[in-house]
Amino acid sequence: MMKWNQLTMGAGALLLTTMLSACGGTEQPVAAKEEAPKATQAAGGKFVAEYGEADTDLAAEGLRLLKPGKVLEGFAASLNGMLVLPYDVTLAGEQCGEVNAYYSPDEKKITMCYELVADGFSRYRDKAGTEEENDEHGQANLVDTLYHELGHAVIDLYDLPALGKEDDAADQLSAFMMSQNDDDSASVQTINYYFSSAGDQDRAALPFYDEHSMDEQRAFNYMCWIYGSDPKAYADWVGEDGLPEGRAAKCPAEYEKLANSWTKLLEPHIKD
Repeated sequence: MMKWNQLTMGAGALLLTTMLSACGGTEQPVAAKEEAPKATQAAGGKFVAEYGEADTDLAAEGLRLLKPGKVLEGFAASLNGMLVLPYDVTLAGEQCGEVNAYYSPDEKKITMCYELVADGFSRYRDKAGTEEENDEHGQANLVDTLYHELGHAVIDLYDLPALGKEDDAADQLSAFMMSQNDDDSASVQTINYYFSSAGDQDRAALPFYDEHSMDEQRAFNYMCWIYGSDPKAYADWVGEDGLPEGRAAKCPAEYEKLANSWTKLLEPHIKD
């Protein structure tokens, strides 16, 4: 377990450092798209970052937040130091025309839509007390989304079993990865993001058929799992205005189960 903890902590720390650098960057990006690597099966596959063009204001803002700080390159480097891959996997920043992110099994490709990146740094702005808090919110959205899509990717790449909804399993991997960091700003702001997003939704129009859990459910799930990772540290999360006591009592066991499950599934693919 020690090797896995050290690796996930290193990956998370590097990614968070990259995010902070990106937010402070002032370099103007040159929109260009590199040729994506072919998904050929071979030992020594790797994550490779690429950036597509952006021709709308919203997409251009997302590109500006990603490319100057080499955010996708940092995430790729952290994962390349951690996982043995059977294929090359593209980490792509792209203009999608919608707020979204997704993994494509046929292409072996994680797509971070520029619109989602920009939305993460704007959705919470009116509620944030400071610009620093708003930046933490945007960074958390990126971290959670990248780890979530990584969950989909490894389920495909390693042909892993996913009992229940695959999106819930991907959320669990994201929570597990974030729980390994000494800095809990990403996990805290991820919870805030989903509560904020839920507050913006019309409950009468919620897509209960969707493969994702509802945003409010996701917020409480993340709160439960992070609390369960260290109940003493997050004891003040439990109560009338936070995590209900009935759910909180089960969270340490929930976290232990997801941590053990993901560790056993990924341990064979961790680099020595």
